[in-house]
Amino acid sequence: MAAFLLLVLCAVLGKALLDAQKRARDQEAVLEAQRATIAQLQKEPEEDGGLIHEGKPVITGDTIREQFSDLGELVAIEYIYTNADQYENQNQVTVFKWEVGVPFTAKSFLLSYDGRIKAGVALSNVQVDINDNARTITVTLPPAEITSHEIFEDSIRVFNEKDGIFNRITVENYADFISGQKTGMEQRAIGLGLLTSADKNAQMVLRSLLSSLPDMEDYRLTITTRR
Repeated sequence: MAAFLLLVLCAVLGKALLDAQKRARDQEAVLEAQRATIAQLQKEPEEDGGLIHEGKPVITGDTIREQFSDLGELVAIEYIYTNADQYENQNQVTVFKWEVGVPFTAKSFLLSYDGRIKAGVALSNVQVDINDNARTITVTLPPAEITSHEIFEDSIRVFNEKDGIFNRITVENYADFISGQKTGMEQRAIGLGLLTSADKNAQMVLRSLLSSLPDMEDYRLTITTRR
């Protein structure tokens, strides 16, 4: 009886061992299939695109414009100057169609002052063109313009004031003279290349800003100024 029980026990253990080996082989086959699939997915995409591959990064016009939102109006350059000019005025009378100065009415003064002119680019008018096929981005800026001009009041100095007997210097004379000086100084600054320099500075600032965007290295960036 004992021998029969031992024989049955051996048969049961043998079958359990065979089942365990079969399950181990099946699990190994499943693991091998999984490893093969993972290896295939990890392969570099081939010229035909491969099974699964990462798409090329895409930058949109909104992505570019978002970078401008915090800048508002880009102040690209400041021009600080010192100037002095002479004011002269004399009452006139018309005699036979000629303007003749009235004696004792001449007035004058010399005024010196410091000022600052700012020139910038309105980023709200920037045009962005993106060609995903050619992988190019073209940013076209509006031309720079003078955005502000101030004369520092504490820098104003008046010299050699001379009143006419019948034509005294007034506060309005100073205000009108300074207003005319602003116009003249702006034209002088433009002639010296203020706006041209502002255009170049704006392009450099924006190129540095946009070049830091993720995946921008996959595009060719061109920044120009509209004329």
